[in-house]
Amino acid sequence: MITGEILDNWGVVKHFTYKIQKGDTPTSVANKLEITLYELRLYHNFNCIEDCDVINADFPSHLQFVLLKPTKQESDCEQENSKPVKVIFDNEFKIPFDNVRGKNTYMVLQTIENDKHLQTIKYKASVECIKKDKNGYSLFEIDRVSKVYLNNAQTDTITDTLAEEVSSVLYPLLIVVNQEGEWIDIHNFDEIGERWILKRKRILEKNEGEAINKYLNAVDSILNDVENLLQNLSDDWFLKVFFNGIHTTYTSDLSFIAEADFAITPKDDALIFKVTQKIDEYLNNMNMIVIEKKGTLVNTSKETAVEKNNFSGSYHSIYHLNPNTYNIENASLECDIIDDLTKKAIVKIYNLNDKKVIASEQKHEFFVGETTKKESFFKGLFKLH
Repeated sequence: MITGEILDNWGVVKHFTYKIQKGDTPTSVANKLEITLYELRLYHNFNCIEDCDVINADFPSHLQFVLLKPTKQESDCEQENSKPVKVIFDNEFKIPFDNVRGKNTYMVLQTIENDKHLQTIKYKASVECIKKDKNGYSLFEIDRVSKVYLNNAQTDTITDTLAEEVSSVLYPLLIVVNQEGEWIDIHNFDEIGERWILKRKRILEKNEGEAINKYLNAVDSILNDVENLLQNLSDDWFLKVFFNGIHTTYTSDLSFIAEADFAITPKDDALIFKVTQKIDEYLNNMNMIVIEKKGTLVNTSKETAVEKNNFSGSYHSIYHLNPNTYNIENASLECDIIDDLTKKAIVKIYNLNDKKVIASEQKHEFFVGETTKKESFFKGLFKLH
């Protein structure tokens, strides 16, 4: 049923395509292709360039092709002749974070679903390493570079529009990241507070009422204290998945047991999972380093339910890293919990840079600028001017 393919600038198959026929519906096409409707929508909606091309209950009237996941990236002959390339570690089995550099723009797709509802959030975010200090800490700038789309449409309700307007004061967001790629502090907290003062005034000029004041007061309490903001941002799925401490030291068998935490719904206690974290010895067929975390739920705020075996959950994340810079090229996470109601969170992060990755046999050195610690814990690590 595949009717064509789309190649990238390097001649590699980027997507397969299906030409939509008269009378086709998303469900009928999914059945023809022997995939689920969810899989068809997820891949196409994540990879389509224009937001008007997303698939909802039916195909957009102008849409001619459905994007499909390619099943292979090389010819059989190329795969037979290619030799596996080993991952290059630093200091025994350490995945170095010092080489991570440059600015990349990512497509971010977040899905939350339960037995009754499915909701998706889609936006583009840029990630740039601004500076590194002699102690191994890094300063990253995170920015949202597109509108936020809820269920493939721009936010239009007063509540959603207000929430997006309030969240915009966070960006650009400067965060401190440790030697293993895990974010640990906010660097520009004072600047965010100054933005909020101006934004709050503008919101009140356009809106009024007890509900608005109550909402703004709640935001005040968060942005008046760095610890409160840190706690709230700990639930940010993009930050949680992207800066997840995967640039760490692995054992000689390239795997170890660890804990992973994730909050599926805001303000819930984080779920704790016991996971096996492993790294493949060789690059995959796209010349990427592959890191995987997979495990099951071991603890939650509902400990009694876990003990009674009527509360379970699973965690599975996969990262593909550039073998030359160790930048994340794409990442995905699926996390679910099952009790009276099944809840599932899916996060997909995809680098919009389409260049084919070619593995280098040599390590690339990256200059680490020296700075001096001041009185505060992290704030004095970096000087931006």
